[in-house]
Amino acid sequence: MLVKASKCPADIMQNVSNFIYMREDFRKENLPRCSTPAEIGRELTASDSWFVFADRQPTAKLVIIAVFKLERAGQTAKLSQLCVNNDDSFDSVISGLRREFGELRISNLCLRVRPADVARYAAKGFERGDTYDRFSRTPAESNMIPILPLTSVALKDLSVLAKLMYAAYAKTKYGFPDMQSAEEILRATMSGDKGEYLSNASFASGGPPNLVSACLITADAPGDAKIEQLFTHPLYRARGLATTEIAAGMNCLTASGVKSLSAWDRQSNDVVRRLLTKMGFRQDQTAVEMFARS
Repeated sequence: MLVKASKCPADIMQNVSNFIYMREDFRKENLPRCSTPAEIGRELTASDSWFVFADRQPTAKLVIIAVFKLERAGQTAKLSQLCVNNDDSFDSVISGLRREFGELRISNLCLRVRPADVARYAAKGFERGDTYDRFSRTPAESNMIPILPLTSVALKDLSVLAKLMYAAYAKTKYGFPDMQSAEEILRATMSGDKGEYLSNASFASGGPPNLVSACLITADAPGDAKIEQLFTHPLYRARGLATTEIAAGMNCLTASGVKSLSAWDRQSNDVVRRLLTKMGFRQDQTAVEMFARS
């Protein structure tokens, strides 16, 4: 059984909350502001991205197998912050996930796991992908001066942003096959599939239809925001545009009472790492992507 945490009945949600509460290392790393099962329950149900994988035993007892964040991209299921039941064998957890996603006609699994768990997943047929670092900080106000006019962006700007995003990645190995692919990712971000889209804190430099850089921010849970997308046209890089967009976003987040802003990016992206470090972000997590067919 695979179900959104936000759709779980109260009795199942209580089991899920207790399940995570008993796993202290996972809780401290992924839900650091939650110190009770009730707080964990509120955090999980505040977002549509948390899922519960459970099994109903013949005795009618419900056994929690795994809890994780899920993002679907076409035929690929992307799982992160995976918390598994240590009472089950690792084999049964992985085979159960593969079976469940296979029934949903999802052909590929992509998991973000701790570096220490890479060998464990590799032994089950997963291939190693990129390594990602998370950077976080408490938002703070600043008196930044925009280099170009800043525009708050929403779904109405989707086509212009897709064109910009496609151009930003065009000559990299992470480029999109077509503009529609970039548009699908942006639509997922701005329609709430990756957490609540914060249009008031998401900015682009320039004026439509001539946007040249953008920073899109979402919220997974109350008080926690994330830089979901950050991209700049190649001709406008190294001009401080991303810095002013992030700073403008933090001004809005601070006014809204947001306590944490984070960003995940590939460990190999030195440009973004330098930018975030310069702006006061500190690395606090590392994860490795592992791929397999379901």
